[in-house]
Amino acid sequence: MIARQLLWLMPILASSVTVADPRTLELYTYEAPPYQSRIQLLDQKVSVAGETVETVTCAAREAGWSPQIRLAPQNRALYELRRDMIDGYFALDASTELDSAGMRSDPVALEEWYFFSTEAQTEPSKARIGVVNGSNELAWMEASGYADFLTVATPEQLLALLQRNRIDAALMDRRLMSELAGPMGENLETMHMQFVRYAPLYLYLNRQFDSRHPEFMAAFNRALSGCMEDHITLSSTERRQAEHLATPLLQELAQQVDLRQALADGPSIEGTEDIRNIDRNWQAQAPERAIPLAQRILELPASQALREWKSVHPGLVTEILVINRSGTIAAMSRLSSDFWQGDEAKFNRAMSGPESVRELYVSPIRFDASTSRFQIMVSSAIIPAGGGEPLGVVVLGLDVEKALKAHPLTSAPTAAPPRKPGPAPRIQKNH
Repeated sequence: MIARQLLWLMPILASSVTVADPRTLELYTYEAPPYQSRIQLLDQKVSVAGETVETVTCAAREAGWSPQIRLAPQNRALYELRRDMIDGYFALDASTELDSAGMRSDPVALEEWYFFSTEAQTEPSKARIGVVNGSNELAWMEASGYADFLTVATPEQLLALLQRNRIDAALMDRRLMSELAGPMGENLETMHMQFVRYAPLYLYLNRQFDSRHPEFMAAFNRALSGCMEDHITLSSTERRQAEHLATPLLQELAQQVDLRQALADGPSIEGTEDIRNIDRNWQAQAPERAIPLAQRILELPASQALREWKSVHPGLVTEILVINRSGTIAAMSRLSSDFWQGDEAKFNRAMSGPESVRELYVSPIRFDASTSRFQIMVSSAIIPAGGGEPLGVVVLGLDVEKALKAHPLTSAPTAAPPRKPGPAPRIQKNH
């Protein structure tokens, strides 16, 4: 009797376990170390690992799903995405074709594309360019009007063609080229790099999945910023470039806006509990609405002056914050996502250390959902007129792609603009 009762309960217990398990998200991607890499396990099974895999897995789990990720060629992945045979495909550059096939997430990765060449004066618009077949770079070149180029099957083949002078330049992600260059970067020593663009890459969900689970995309996007943290960093050259650009901008800002007066005129709230309460209310309503305190800050003369100065640098400067010693906002060019900045590196790094060694702080790259752009934050201490301990911090938000193109260093000159469709040199394609 007891045995029969247990047998009767087993399907119910099994059903309960199934309900408790995370839902499985079937995803495809392609191989592109160090972002997505094939891993051979001890049992001979193939797994997929890498930075973007970690980001997508993290955000999916935060949204309540357990991703199962496999490698697949692009044509197969797009075929199955359109027919609801898989839930999604990543990490892809945006395109009209993909936008018609699925729903696009916020960026899950950011690649840095360069033209790599062995000759310093290579002009991409006239060069024999090599690119990996089926890659995001190839799709961008075709959309940008490059008419003829060589295509190869793998990044390794592309590097070999470049070293043998079979092509003049290779279009490739910087991190991927670094992987190919060897542990000491030996193959990069004789190369010249021309920055092309930062390429945001996305997860595309099939539209049927999005209809069945309309809450997933918003939850996935909310989790992305935390899951991407520390995965998108500037190279040492790019950091110097950002500092080179930001230094005169900060000097110009200080000449036109009285930052010390901005600190004096801004709200002064000392109590920790009061600050936390304001910050919770602020974050709950921003960026859609400004709480009364935020509105008063936006209407201050200093905030108006920040907006006027920002308008002189359209596209490049994304926002300006003036933060007091308490770590709270005294003035701002636009509504910030939070009131208290005291727990963030852009505030603490600028405020710390003796004045003689204090330097600019340049943040990692972050995606700003409110502007749909990637930006970096550069902060500097605001010092009393006679010197001494900082009174606060001024923070510049810079569009990272425009920042690199606006003030290139000699080691990474700006790439020539892509040519438009039309007559072009005849270069034999290699498929």
